Amino acid sequence: MTKEKTELKPKSLAKGSIIYGIGNIGTLVINFFLVPLYTFYLTNEELGYFDLVASSLILFAPIFFGHVELAVIRWTLSSKDKENLTKVVTNSLIIFIVGLIIFSIVYFSIDFFVTLKLAPYVFLYFISNFFYIIAKQIVRSVYSSSQYVFTELTYILIVLFCTIFLVQNHGLKAIFIAYGFASLAFLVYLLFLKINKYISFAFLNFNTCKELLTYSFPLVLNAISLWLNNQSSKYLIATFLTLSANGIYAIAFKIAYVIQIFNRIFYYSFQDKLYAVFGKEGFQEYFANTIKTYSVILFSLWYMMIGVQQLALPLVIDAKFLSAMNYIPILGLGIVFMSLSSVLGIIYQCVKKNINAFKTSLLSGLIIVLLGFLVIPKYDLLGASIVFTLGNFMWLLYRFIDIQQFVKVKIPYQRFICYIVIGLLIWSISIFGTLLSFISSFVVALIISLLLNKDIFLKYSSIIYLKFKR
Repeated sequence: MTKEKTELKPKSLAKGSIIYGIGNIGTLVINFFLVPLYTFYLTNEELGYFDLVASSLILFAPIFFGHVELAVIRWTLSSKDKENLTKVVTNSLIIFIVGLIIFSIVYFSIDFFVTLKLAPYVFLYFISNFFYIIAKQIVRSVYSSSQYVFTELTYILIVLFCTIFLVQNHGLKAIFIAYGFASLAFLVYLLFLKINKYISFAFLNFNTCKELLTYSFPLVLNAISLWLNNQSSKYLIATFLTLSANGIYAIAFKIAYVIQIFNRIFYYSFQDKLYAVFGKEGFQEYFANTIKTYSVILFSLWYMMIGVQQLALPLVIDAKFLSAMNYIPILGLGIVFMSLSSVLGIIYQCVKKNINAFKTSLLSGLIIVLLGFLVIPKYDLLGASIVFTLGNFMWLLYRFIDIQQFVKVKIPYQRFICYIVIGLLIWSISIFGTLLSFISSFVVALIISLLLNKDIFLKYSSIIYLKFKR
C-alpha cells in the first residue's frame, strides 16, 4: 500500500496562522488593556480572589462537561456534511445541558453549607464561560476559522467595554457581570448564524454522546493534570501566603502568559494541518522541522518579554503590582516549555492516544504540587515561579521522549541550554536598575531575536515585497 502524497509546504500553515493570529493578537491586545484596569480598580486581595475563581473555571469546565468541545473539533474537521454536523452539535448540546444541571446542583449545595463570596456573580461567571468554551469551538467547526476569530474578538471586546463602564462603581462584581453580557451577546450571534439548523433531536443518540465522551474523557484527565501544572500553585500561594500575594503572582503570570496566547495562534493552525496530513509521505520531516523553527520563535518572544518589561510595565500597571516583574522572566521560561509541550501533544490527538497526554502532563503537575508544598512556604513567590518552570521543563522532556513511538523528533538539548543561557544574560543586564540598563537589555533582546529568526524575516519580507510590487 503506497502512502498518499500530500502538500506539506508551510504556505497553508502560515495562512491558517495568520487567520487565527488576527483574532488572537487582537485578544492579546484587549486582554492587555484589562490588566491595568484590574490593577487600578481592584485591590491585591480582590485580584487574588478573582484569579482563584478563574483558576477554578479551568478545572471545572472539563470535569463537568467532559471536554466535549475537543471531540466536536475532531469529529467535524474530518467530515463537514450537514448530517454529521447536526449529529455532533445536537449531542454536544445535550452533554452541555446535563453538565450544567449537575454543576448547578453541586455549586449551590456547596454555597448552602459554605457561604461563597459573591456567589451569584461567580455562578454567572462560571456558566457564561462554560457556554462560551463549547460554543466557540462549534463556530470554528461548523462555520469557519474566520467566524471563530470574529467571535473571540467580539466576546473579549464586550468584556472590556462592560468592565470599563462598570468597574469603577461595582469593583469585582463588574468583571463577573461583563462575562455574562458577553455570553448573552454570543448567544444572540449564534441565533443570527442560524445555529438552530444544526440542532435536531432526531439525531439525539446515546451512543453518539458516549462516542464523543469516550474520545474526550482521557483529555479530561489531561486537563486536570494541566490544572495541577499551571494553576495549583495559586491555591498553594493563597493557602500558605495571602490572597494579596496571589494577586501579585496573578499579574506576573498574566504577563508571562502572553507567550501562550501567541502559542494559541500557532497551535490551532498546526492542529488543523496535522489532522489533515498525519500519516502521509513527508509528515515526519515536516513535523520535526516545524518544531525546530517554532522553538526559536518562542524563545525569541521570551527574550523580548524580558527586554521590554522594565520599560513598559511601569507605564500600564499600578505601582502596588510592580513587584510582579521579579517573577515574569522565570514564569515566561516556564510558559515557553509549556507551549512546546502542548504543541507536541497534538501528536496524541492524531493517533487518538489521548491517555498519553494525561500521563505525560501528570508528571509535571505532581512535581509542581509536591515541590510547591515544600518550597512556597519558605521561598514565597520566587519559589512558586521556579517550581512552575521546573515542572514544565520535566513535562517537555518527558513528552519529547514519549512521542518518539509515533514520530521521530530529536531532543535539542544543547540548543535549548544555549537559548536559556542567552535569556538569563539578557535578564542580568537589567538587574542594574538604571534606565540605560533597561534600554540595553531591550536592544540586546531585539538584536538576538532578529538574528535567530533572520531566515523567517527574509522569506516573508520577500513575499510581501513581491506582492506589493505586483
